[in-house]
Amino acid sequence: MDTLVPDDLEQAEGQKLSGVAYGALLDMILRGAIAAGEPVTERLIAARLGMSRTPVREAVRRLEGEGTLQRQRGGALVVQPYSMETFLHALAVRRLLEGEAARLAAGKIDSTVLAEMRERIARLRREGLGGARQDDRDFHAAIAQASGNPVLATTIGDLRKRTAMFRLGRLPERLDQVCDEHLAIVDALAGGDGETARAAMQGHIDNVRAHLLQRLTAI
Repeated sequence: MDTLVPDDLEQAEGQKLSGVAYGALLDMILRGAIAAGEPVTERLIAARLGMSRTPVREAVRRLEGEGTLQRQRGGALVVQPYSMETFLHALAVRRLLEGEAARLAAGKIDSTVLAEMRERIARLRREGLGGARQDDRDFHAAIAQASGNPVLATTIGDLRKRTAMFRLGRLPERLDQVCDEHLAIVDALAGGDGETARAAMQGHIDNVRAHLLQRLTAI
């Protein structure tokens, strides 16, 4: 039986901590706790997370490699600014990929997962936007994973992280419509109807795009 020697244990622990630092730092960026264009330093992030700088350094490198952080000419790292044009391009790709993921996932998602999706949608309708952001992430991630294509799921996850960085505030006026759109997707998935699931997912993303454009023109 293979065992971990002390150096292996130290490396495994370091990888675990860097993963925690990555998740925490990414969440801070997505929540807007660190704004677009704001400098990111290992020392300050380590202090905010209560961690040493080593795992934070690895997390920062990972986020820089993904394009979430951008290194400026002077060497400083900042949160990558996200333009409306870039957002719309990413949303167009999401429409294609998430539509295909929904088609592939139809009839494959466990009934308990579908039941949890329905419960979360009902809770959102009852209680409002409280945990809506995480519920939305989980909803789309579950469908991507159920597609059976890990490359597709990873690509969708990356695109969703990028579009989440473009914030116009929460959209309470679309709450009931989003619930209806998610339910239509769940119904198609439960019925094993791939083409209907694809159309429902693409319609949902089309409505997100249209609503954001409408809000921008009204600003």
